[in-house]
Amino acid sequence: MIEIKHLKTLQALRNSGSLAGAAAALHQTQSALSHQFSDLEQRLGFRLFVRKSQPLRFTPQGEILLQLANQVLRRSLAPCRTVTNHSRPG
Repeated sequence: MIEIKHLKTLQALRNSGSLAGAAAALHQTQSALSHQFSDLEQRLGFRLFVRKSQPLRFTPQGEILLQLANQVLRRSLAPCRTVTNHSRPG
């Protein structure tokens, strides 16, 4: 199962271009992030990115998952924005 933390990590990978950069942005170790993705890739049955490329390059399946992650994360923030907007005096 893919969790929100995985989706946020995919975005951090795209934004930073490296596992080290994503780990720093997420306040995790590079080793922990690498293990997280190895486990996820094993469960999904495909690679998400090419580890030896700099900057990091997503596989076609990884690109699709990244696009879906962006959509899910945008939608997950919408209820919070709605509630925040309605709670402001006006």
